[in-house]
Amino acid sequence: MIKIDNLLISISFLSVLLVSLYIGVYYKTDTYIKNEKEVFKAIAHSTITRLHKVPIILYHNIDGKGPYSLPFEKLKNQFAQLQKNNIKVISLQQLESHIDEHNPFNEKVVSITFDDGYYSMYSKLMPLARSMSYPVTLFVYIDTIMPGGAKSLTWKMLTVMQKNNIDIQCHSQSHPDLVKLYNKGTIESKYALYREIYLSKKILELYLNKNIDYFAFPYGRYSVELIELCRDAGYKRVFSTDYGSNIVTRDNFCLRRHHVKNSYSDEKVLSLAW
Repeated sequence: MIKIDNLLISISFLSVLLVSLYIGVYYKTDTYIKNEKEVFKAIAHSTITRLHKVPIILYHNIDGKGPYSLPFEKLKNQFAQLQKNNIKVISLQQLESHIDEHNPFNEKVVSITFDDGYYSMYSKLMPLARSMSYPVTLFVYIDTIMPGGAKSLTWKMLTVMQKNNIDIQCHSQSHPDLVKLYNKGTIESKYALYREIYLSKKILELYLNKNIDYFAFPYGRYSVELIELCRDAGYKRVFSTDYGSNIVTRDNFCLRRHHVKNSYSDEKVLSLAW
């Protein structure tokens, strides 16, 4: 009887310990899940200023078609406005470092990203970013890379871009809606998710001879389950199209970005970074 009582006491103690550990980890991350979205909890007694906030601007194409393609001169003006207003453009690696250390910046900063992988990234974005010394991240999906395409990105071009201010990161294999793919729940869809999230990372790492640490969800659509799959695949951060700044004193794994449309005035884009 004494042995059973001791066992019950031990189990009770262990249960309390595990609950305490869970609560400690839960609040340490400063995130919780609400309506299948990763929600960020404010750190107690902290004052959030602009120096804690990092907007990420999202572009797509240059001199192309559609609402998300900007004329080159307009993009150039928007880049110049950041410089004129003393807003420093930082890399995603710098942003990640400050988030990991919960360390605010000492000046206004912004990050710039492009999605998909149009030829204009090589012909127009790279020279512009290099001339202004702006670190820019390009999230490319594998199927857009054509070894012999006249107006498509090639592996050689991506290698050159990587050395000239354009950091290449992952945007999946074929740019599907990953939420719809996950919800199918079939053997085929599970393999497709493996290919879109994990194999695409490995292919980029193989061809570019670098670590691929970031993943941008196609169409900005994601779920808690997809975030966890990306975490398990080895990504350090994932990126959505939820609008709003990213607070460096919060442990956010899924970072927000704001689309820029060609209908936006230069003043509106500047306000996103302000």
